[in-house]
This record gives sequence, C-alpha cells and structure tokens, in this order.
Amino acid sequence: MKLEPLYSTARSELAKDLVFEIEGEPVTLSVKGILLAKINSKGYNFSFFELSEDELVLAIQMKGFVVYIGMEADEEVGEDAYPQIARILLETLTPGVALLITRAERTYEGRADVLLDDEMSQDMKEFFYGLILKHRRGESVYEQTEVA
Repeated sequence: MKLEPLYSTARSELAKDLVFEIEGEPVTLSVKGILLAKINSKGYNFSFFELSEDELVLAIQMKGFVVYIGMEADEEVGEDAYPQIARILLETLTPGVALLITRAERTYEGRADVLLDDEMSQDMKEFFYGLILKHRRGESVYEQTEVA
C-alpha cells in the first residue's frame, strides 16, 4: 500500500488557509489535519464535528470513503455561521476531496490513515486518532444518545 501519492494529493489539494467573509467579518480557517477512511456506504454526505470554539472537523463522504478535514479558525466560530461556512467549505474543498478519493479508489488498501498532521492541537489529535481506532474496528464514529 503506497500512501505517498495520497499524502501528496492531500497536501497539494487540501492543506491550505481558507480566508472568506462571514457576516461581514473576515475569517481564516487553517487546515491542520486530514484523515482518509474507508466506509461501507457509497452515498454522499457531510458532517461537522465541533471540537472547541475555534476548531472544527468537516467530514465529506463519497464513493465508499470519508475524508475528515480538521480546521482551526483564527477566532471563535458561532453555530449560526455554520450553514454559510459549510457552503463555502464544500464549494472550496469538494474538488480536492473528489480527486483524493478517486486516487484512493485505485490504490488505498487500508481502513483509515492520517494524511496530514500539521501542528494539530492535542484535542484534534485525540479526535483524529479516536476516529482511526473506530474506523479500524468497524465502529460508528457518531455517539448514540437516548432520548430523555
């Protein structure tokens, strides 16, 4: 299993600082980590995981894979801005994610691997390595809660 081409694609296509305007204010999101994982669903989906006031992970699922993109904002990001952030991030990152997944379909034989670890915070590292364990064990990455 050769991961070097996937690391290279992740770095060139996804590892960037994204600067855009939310509610009239400039916001910078820096990509700090990327995780690639195989899944049993061929569907398309995306999810947000909020790690802290200024850290979030966007998961983009397609073609039997999910790519987790860990980002750090230069300031606190409010939940009310998530719909606008999601639209901007999906428009910006989906082409690079699609290229990464297309290349992974041909060569990737693993279950889950970190493709970028660029000065991730301790919380983000714990989250990513927890994801790796869950994917490698075949467990759900979403916490199940009961309705009270």
